[in-house]
Amino acid sequence: MRPDVTLDRPAYRGDMSVEDFARYSEVLHEMTQEIARAVPDHAWDFTSVRPGTSAGRQTEHRPAASFAPFSKQLRHVVCVRGVYNAALGTGAVDWSRKHEHYNGPLARDALTTALAEQQRRLIELLDGIHPDVVLDWDGHPFTFGLFGGEFAQHEALHHGQWSVYAALAGFDTPSGWRDSWGL
Repeated sequence: MRPDVTLDRPAYRGDMSVEDFARYSEVLHEMTQEIARAVPDHAWDFTSVRPGTSAGRQTEHRPAASFAPFSKQLRHVVCVRGVYNAALGTGAVDWSRKHEHYNGPLARDALTTALAEQQRRLIELLDGIHPDVVLDWDGHPFTFGLFGGEFAQHEALHHGQWSVYAALAGFDTPSGWRDSWGL
């Protein structure tokens, strides 16, 4: 089911096209897969938080989960992509079902397979999306351009975190990351 809600506004030439987003999502996907392949086994469960530090303690205002081990952050990305895909199908973001999009093991093969499946599903969904679609994002209207920006920003945030994780855990980021971004 595809949402048929559109904004009553003149076309804005800077809107992101569905085709542009699909191409860029492939770039982000490959970068995420690349880091998942590059993390050495000894660093798969690495976290940048030292045990016993205040940064490692979860509080109401500072969830320690934001510094979760790499494996759990990758699972988070898989789940969030599931939420985004579901929103494209239903017209509304539903964060309450985030963990329904992946409940498998934290193993590299399982997570990279799940990530690839979410990407395949995204490309499939984009084939039927109208560029004037408006999604309900927690009660706020999100155009397709805003959706694309949110998607890219979320993935890029984790790419930045993972480049720091690589430095702290003592391994190199993938060559594609170094070539493209100098990370």
